[in-house]
Amino acid sequence: MIDRVDAVILAGGGEIEPGTGVKGMLTIGSRMMVEYVIEALYNSRYIDQIVVVGPEAMKENCMVQGLLFALPGNTILDSFSHGLEALNGAQPWVLACTGDIPFLTPEAVDDFIDKCREREADFYYPIIRKETAEKRFPGAKRTYASLQDGAFTGGNLFLLRREIIGHCLSVAAEFVKHRKNPAALARLVGFGMLWKYFFGQLTIAEAERRVSQLVGARGSAVITSYAEIGVDVDKPADLELAEELVCE
Repeated sequence: MIDRVDAVILAGGGEIEPGTGVKGMLTIGSRMMVEYVIEALYNSRYIDQIVVVGPEAMKENCMVQGLLFALPGNTILDSFSHGLEALNGAQPWVLACTGDIPFLTPEAVDDFIDKCREREADFYYPIIRKETAEKRFPGAKRTYASLQDGAFTGGNLFLLRREIIGHCLSVAAEFVKHRKNPAALARLVGFGMLWKYFFGQLTIAEAERRVSQLVGARGSAVITSYAEIGVDVDKPADLELAEELVCE
């Protein structure tokens, strides 16, 4: 049973444009982008410890807020590993979260974990229906995968059982790397899956089964109605949208 969850915020992402600085430290409204993510996790009823993985410049602010801190590695996999080391193995479940989703709310986090608790699995990944995302954020440009169940975009949370991390992180890293490229994701899981994907015949259940086989652990896609989980800031237009909505 999923009860309390530790969280790793990966806030050491690249720049939106050359010279703009680390994304998580960009100012939106009156705060750094990562602070909106921290607030959402801090106020979730499930989250226990929070570790922020980011540049040294974030450390003092994290310490003031009573958060754990770790420096990033050369890859997202290395950075996540550094975050896990800082957590010191407190809870059996870990939530990985990027630091560039400023619309995230405690309600979105809790709803995702609530839904995870309804299905038995070792790791969970949120997906959002296209109509849900476009209704909530009509100005946002997202990448969608067309499945037999509908069109979906992926979220920026990943909940997994701590005990499976050691043997599945390398595969998970490939999925994270290609999370915004549906065709690349399909190639990872085989030609048959790729064929089905291109013809709109691939189902969520089939994708779950194949990914579980590749990872060696049971995975579950969780459909969430909270588009805030999937709208990240990757481009200047995303930052403009975030500034508009936060300052309304």
